[in-house]
Amino acid sequence: MPERFELDFAALDQLRERDLATLRTRTPRARSYFSRSRQAMPDGVPCSWMASFYPGMEIVADRGEGAYFTDIDGNRFLDMSQCDLSMSCGFGPEGIAKAVSERFRSGSHFLLPTEDALAVCQLLTDRFTMPAWRFTLSASSANVEAIRIARVLTSRDEVLSFAGKYHGHIDETLTAASPAGMVTDQKGLPRDIVDRTIEVPFNDIPAVRDVLETLEIACVVAEPVMTNIGVIYPEDGYLDELRALTRATGTLLVIDETHTQVAYYGGFTRRWGLEPDILTLGKSLGGGLPFGAYGMTEEIKEFLEQNAEPRVKYEHAIALGGTTYGNAITMAAARAALSEILTEDAYELVGKLGEDLADGIESVVQKNNLPWTAQRLGNRSGLFLSTTQPRNATEAHDALSKPLNLAQRAFMANRGIWEPIYIHGPSLSFAHGPKEVSTYLAAFDDWIALVTKVGKRTDL
Repeated sequence: MPERFELDFAALDQLRERDLATLRTRTPRARSYFSRSRQAMPDGVPCSWMASFYPGMEIVADRGEGAYFTDIDGNRFLDMSQCDLSMSCGFGPEGIAKAVSERFRSGSHFLLPTEDALAVCQLLTDRFTMPAWRFTLSASSANVEAIRIARVLTSRDEVLSFAGKYHGHIDETLTAASPAGMVTDQKGLPRDIVDRTIEVPFNDIPAVRDVLETLEIACVVAEPVMTNIGVIYPEDGYLDELRALTRATGTLLVIDETHTQVAYYGGFTRRWGLEPDILTLGKSLGGGLPFGAYGMTEEIKEFLEQNAEPRVKYEHAIALGGTTYGNAITMAAARAALSEILTEDAYELVGKLGEDLADGIESVVQKNNLPWTAQRLGNRSGLFLSTTQPRNATEAHDALSKPLNLAQRAFMANRGIWEPIYIHGPSLSFAHGPKEVSTYLAAFDDWIALVTKVGKRTDL
């Protein structure tokens, strides 16, 4: 008779506390650091995420090399997160290090273009097909500018996105649908932002059609494959219908490939032949430096040229730009990353390793007779606590467990593996190899064996 497996959350908490206690004995210098840093920074960290992502796992990084980093206590970790994919080139790759060093010595920023900027545009066009580009310092900022362009071009204010999304810590994408209407995800956002944002389920074309036919939406912001709550693939024909509806209603389509660009060369824009009006990118393409970019159609390029200074007065120009956007050192890093690390051949190799990772996770699950399945997205995998792949955020949420992940991360840390946050799952950088995949899977095998001992099986 088929079985259901129930996690024992109390037992998982006990396992986590045991491993956190062990980790604390291995990090005395970090504990000393935090006793001082808490006087200077909230929670002792320069960014709030460094505390919220890793509760109870206070470590301080010292240096990184390839697929590994070492903390100030001398503990070495295999990095299976890459700073949420921003370090997918690995730590300290020679080509990027050389380009950045030489560029810094000869001037890191001029508020003028350098030859590297044009080279980066050409490299991005070759892989993503978009003919023209602008640069920021993050994908969040790229999405901000994309939304502003859409508002001016369409003379509309509202933005449509999909439940479970993440497009940066920006006002328009930190809202969510609720039974009471649109609400903000967190505090600090303007109260009226919910009047300018709409969220619908992914893979629900009727819901999209109902919203777009109001002719009030400036743009749809979407990932081709959702990545912020596990991996959710579009159903057959979904993206084609989304593109057709946006065109029919005069709505711009903004495709955000910040996470999915790591899965395949040219992302899904190239792989599936997508035709966004604006394509936003960031993270890994900077080779470890802050980086954001957005590609656009020829029509939007011409529109920007006609709606920017000096062609129009300041008060009539689209609000775009930033003092350090497109700086020389970031352009040098991006050029080296795109031409030397993130090559088509390298993507093929990392993709095969990603398949090995997902196959290995699935093998461990099957060996332990668990009703779970592996996520699959190029270099990235993970675990869904279900037998089928989810089609929307609600199903994905039900197939993930934060308590399980918190306990797993502490377990892995004591075995020299830095595990990502629960909504993402492990991923491979371009510095990983078969050895690193095997190392992760061996520890994962031990962890799942432990989980099955403290869980409960019941007949369906």
